[in-house]
Amino acid sequence: MVRLCLTLSLALASGACATSAGTPGGMEAGKFVTFNCDKGSFQARWDPDGKTVRVRSQHGAAELSPAAEGSYAGDGFVLRTVGPDGVSLAHEGKLLSKSCKKV
Repeated sequence: MVRLCLTLSLALASGACATSAGTPGGMEAGKFVTFNCDKGSFQARWDPDGKTVRVRSQHGAAELSPAAEGSYAGDGFVLRTVGPDGVSLAHEGKLLSKSCKKV
């Protein structure tokens, strides 16, 4: 019984921590936000149900799935929400935008 209670307590605690982390890169759930960058701008929307990010840029639009820690990828796009360049967007291996700030 003690083991079951401890396991349940740990599961609840880790679930609470996972949901309190917020959205990646300051995005808003279900709403496009604009990021101004050193090279133009783009828009992104966080989908908390699917854990995906939809991006729109001058190079097209795509639904991105979680890749590595803090990054999302799909259809040639890679969005990084953490790292030395801050929020950044690349397409087909070319860095399009870095040091992006949410407007």
